[in-house]
Amino acid sequence: MAYALFKDREKLSRTFVTKEEALQKADEAGLVEDRDKPVLEDDLKIEPCPPDPEPRSDEDLDWTPARPAS
Repeated sequence: MAYALFKDREKLSRTFVTKEEALQKADEAGLVEDRDKPVLEDDLKIEPCPPDPEPRSDEDLDWTPARPAS
């Protein structure tokens, strides 16, 4: 099972092996608010999905720490 960042059912990121890895990358991009527990901003969700057909790197993200989504 792979995981990716979604908004309104649209996949925004490459897939990650774990939900925790997807959350970590979203946090590095400034997309996570820390309350009692980490919460994604702007109705973003981490959902299970099929893995990408070919391996992809952080350069394939729609957002990265160098290019935060906002």
